[in-house]
Amino acid sequence: MVLSRAYHMSVEAEGVDARPAWENLVAHDESIALSKTPEWADCICSSSRFSDATLLFRGDDGRHLILPRLRRTGTPPLLGLFESPPQGWGLGADASGLLSEGGPASPSQTWALIQEIRRRPGLRTRVMVGGDDAAAWASAAPGTIYSTALTAQVLDLRGGFSTVWSERFTSKVRSNARKAERRGVVVESDSTGRLVPVFDGLYRSSVDRWAQERGHPLSLMRWRAQRRDPQSKFATVARRMGERCTVWIAWRGGEPLAGIFVLTRGPRATYWRGAMNKELARGTGANELLHRHAIEAACADERQSYDFGLYQTEELKRFKSTFGAREVPVRAYYFETLPTVAAEARCHNAAKQAVLAVVRLARTGR
Repeated sequence: MVLSRAYHMSVEAEGVDARPAWENLVAHDESIALSKTPEWADCICSSSRFSDATLLFRGDDGRHLILPRLRRTGTPPLLGLFESPPQGWGLGADASGLLSEGGPASPSQTWALIQEIRRRPGLRTRVMVGGDDAAAWASAAPGTIYSTALTAQVLDLRGGFSTVWSERFTSKVRSNARKAERRGVVVESDSTGRLVPVFDGLYRSSVDRWAQERGHPLSLMRWRAQRRDPQSKFATVARRMGERCTVWIAWRGGEPLAGIFVLTRGPRATYWRGAMNKELARGTGANELLHRHAIEAACADERQSYDFGLYQTEELKRFKSTFGAREVPVRAYYFETLPTVAAEARCHNAAKQAVLAVVRLARTGR
């Protein structure tokens, strides 16, 4: 595809100075994804070591374009590390990308944005792109920019819950959801933050299980999970998002089996986090019943999609696909002063393999 490179843009404001134009654009367009709103940026900044570094551009046709962006605190601008959004804060297919007055950015606008990002100071800028932005970025991004491919899974809710239940859910999902109800599983929801401690307990249980399943040292997994996803993070999201955040918990006999966080804005509902006590939940259909209730609520609110987020394992991919979720490409682009991301990934994988080897030796005694 040949792009017109005639479009130009310049940076008009950054950070808090970009906030008025950003808020105005979001206030007048309910279709803008939650991940691209000032409210979500504020959640990140109040929960993690980031500050708002959003860029406001003006195109040569007078249009405003906005790149939601966060800067890791504690580094000078010339050595800055920028994320759009930071890891652990993405919302599936609705990755950050670019906001443009008058609809999705064109490939030529995206190309101009990329050139501006490359000229900005800082060691690295990471931009996650999905949804409507993915095609424009694929056309505009030079092949010299390092990127990694990811996949989100999204369920179409159009037609209402009866259509979703009968035509998109597989018979396995329907059967397990009914089984859960017969076995005494009940689902509770809350949008005040009251159920956050219950969810956090399930999450810590999941971390211990993941460590065992993956052969990772338990203490290391617990440390990483606490650093990345402390209970205060879940509490902050619940408090700041208010009615846009619902925590769903499946109970049986007074014991929590599984839980999910669901975030909403405009036509979208997004499954953000999930956790369970696998020993208690096994064979109960609790997870199917949880999502069934969350999806039914999204349909009642006339949402058009239910985003299951990025899949991390083949097992999770298969589980989400049973609800009728389709795959949506997402890509992470890295703008680097020094090309280090690929080398860091190789080092990380090597270190991971070394740790696993040590764990295997400790277990076998050889």
